[in-house]
Amino acid sequence: MSLTEQCMFNRYQHERVLMYLSRILTLGLIAGILLARPVHSATFTVGDPAPYAAALLMEPESGSVLFAYNQHVQRAPASTIKLLLQLIVMEQLESGRYSLEDRIRVSARASRMGGSQVFLKHGEEFTLLELFEAIIIASANDASVSVAEHIGGTAEGFVDMMNDRARTLGLKNTYSVNVHGLDNTPMDARNLTTAYDLALIARALVAYPEIMVWSSIRYKPFRDGQFMLYNTNRLIPQYAGLDGLKTGYTRRAGYCLVATAQRHDMRLISVILGAGSERSRNQETARLLSWGFNHFTRVPLVQSGQLMGTVQLGWGREPEVRVIAQETAHAVLTPAQEQQLTRTMELPQNRMAPVQEGEGLGRLMVSLGDSLLGEFDLVAATAVERMTLWERLTSWF
Repeated sequence: MSLTEQCMFNRYQHERVLMYLSRILTLGLIAGILLARPVHSATFTVGDPAPYAAALLMEPESGSVLFAYNQHVQRAPASTIKLLLQLIVMEQLESGRYSLEDRIRVSARASRMGGSQVFLKHGEEFTLLELFEAIIIASANDASVSVAEHIGGTAEGFVDMMNDRARTLGLKNTYSVNVHGLDNTPMDARNLTTAYDLALIARALVAYPEIMVWSSIRYKPFRDGQFMLYNTNRLIPQYAGLDGLKTGYTRRAGYCLVATAQRHDMRLISVILGAGSERSRNQETARLLSWGFNHFTRVPLVQSGQLMGTVQLGWGREPEVRVIAQETAHAVLTPAQEQQLTRTMELPQNRMAPVQEGEGLGRLMVSLGDSLLGEFDLVAATAVERMTLWERLTSWF
């Protein structure tokens, strides 16, 4: 290696060491930020006394919690626990183990379920799609048991699946004893969840477009038109952009609603638990969602493929390589916060060829004041080969 090459190589190595040290320090900073949840500048007034036992507002793509009140307090979920049932069914359909065309024969047990129901009779047969729509639209408990028996073998087997899925989702405060949410068990052996856990279930569920289609249906014929399914969510036609997800009521739970709405390019998930009436539940849901849409916007932090700069190359067949962002990320911010965003890049001034396409070359840090919102890889847009010895010699002339 010539003296010139040795100098360039030493400089490149020095810059690499500095970059790695910076990454280590930055990762430590990120860990601290993740442990301390950012506080949004916009505030939501709950009222005194609070019109509900617990509430939460979340932007599902980023997982940002925009508002929380008693978010980790365990409560009876009523029929909102059926969101976990719906998630498992969708995942089983996605895996190919089951089909919406599956025929399900109604068991004697399912036909005896009380509460919200579609009055299934022992021995009747329906497709999984028909029963699933009865669950999503009309919150049918008898249909819930039939679907649970079909997929879980028994209703108890499906309850085990619900609890296993809750654990894999990281839901520390959710526990199911039945598939429908009825208060038909003792207080010391009952369904339990929290506003935060329900938001996480809803976050996973809204990734399925079919769920949004089904849960926004206002009414639909059932049993060849002999019975009509009516959506239990009265906000569906009333609140612009609202297309789901699940209501619930029992004496233990009070009036509950996990709702979601989309306006422009932003979706929000709201959770209201333990409201005093259906009217109050609906009013507070609409108020919370409106506050979120009125105060926050979805702001791009970085876009995949976005050109971020260039790096000079030593002995490359091209003098430089373009550097692009590897991923897309957004944050949910107020307009004032968006104006305070700062972006800092770490890129070497030069390095020795070759460079592979997609090879990491640096990092982009996006901050809001003293809070680091994200750190993102910057990579080579194309591959650049190293010159041969003959090409290097002839390049001097």
